[in-house]
Amino acid sequence: MTEHPINVVLERAMLEQPDLTLLCTSHPQSWVDQYGANRVVRTPIAENAMLGMALGMALTGRRVVADVGRTAFLYSAMDPLVNEATKWRYQSNGQYSVPLLIEAITRGGENVGCQHEHVPHAALSQIPGLVVAVPSSPNSAAGLIATALTYPDPVIVLESSRLYLPGWDEEPDPESSFDPIPFGVAKQVRAGHDVMLAGIGNSVAVCLVAAAQLAERGYDAQVIDLRTAAPLDRRGVAEMASVTAGAVLVDEGPGPCSVVRDLGFHLVTSGAMAPERVRTVTAASCPVPASPILQRVVLPGAERVVAATVDLLKPALR
Repeated sequence: MTEHPINVVLERAMLEQPDLTLLCTSHPQSWVDQYGANRVVRTPIAENAMLGMALGMALTGRRVVADVGRTAFLYSAMDPLVNEATKWRYQSNGQYSVPLLIEAITRGGENVGCQHEHVPHAALSQIPGLVVAVPSSPNSAAGLIATALTYPDPVIVLESSRLYLPGWDEEPDPESSFDPIPFGVAKQVRAGHDVMLAGIGNSVAVCLVAAAQLAERGYDAQVIDLRTAAPLDRRGVAEMASVTAGAVLVDEGPGPCSVVRDLGFHLVTSGAMAPERVRTVTAASCPVPASPILQRVVLPGAERVVAATVDLLKPALR
């Protein structure tokens, strides 16, 4: 089996950066044996303590990766993240930085229930000083992590569990390599001129499926991977959208205060798109059920994206 790109990037960084420390609740014993228990630190299941420890280490000059497991567990550690890690550069007038990477699993294909499946990129993007990366594929996750491992300030990478499930290496990857990916730069992963479908995280795959279905109906859709929720590439997306007849913005997070609502507002106020030419497709504002059948009602799927696109384009292409 192919070695996972994320592991490749992390192991390369462990070899190249002797001041890099990995904090986690579990990790292969081979990593502990190779790099030492002082660099691969197995912590108690206490995320607040883990991030507090990571903050202190980063302030003394070490680079730290904190793997909190599920994104749901991050809520136990919001104080060291929100009130400390993201504030030190500002409060010290640039004298201190916090080179901290946080990895957390969101949702995708496991169906483990509402207490373990969260996609908080919109909420986290409201924290000044925090980069919020939301990869759509294994290579994009590795590329964003590679950038985070040289970045001077806190970064959180929200990884879908879909990127780790059996068969991950058999799926087409929009990124041809796992070279470092710049923050705040969206990427066109499918060319098209009729409409722009823009997604983030898992919704990029949804957009690609929808684009293929739209092609069968004669519509040519481009697909954009936003890559990061903060910074959000508003200008770049507006430029790519301006050559199409409309934009359908897709997010598996709830609609209110979502990243795609922010993006849609910018498309309109910047003059890139008329208000009637923008649609958003988001999750319902309710806990996500464990049942895959109920998830199809709550989460945005290709069928909803296709329906929104056809509704948008019919009057535009008459």
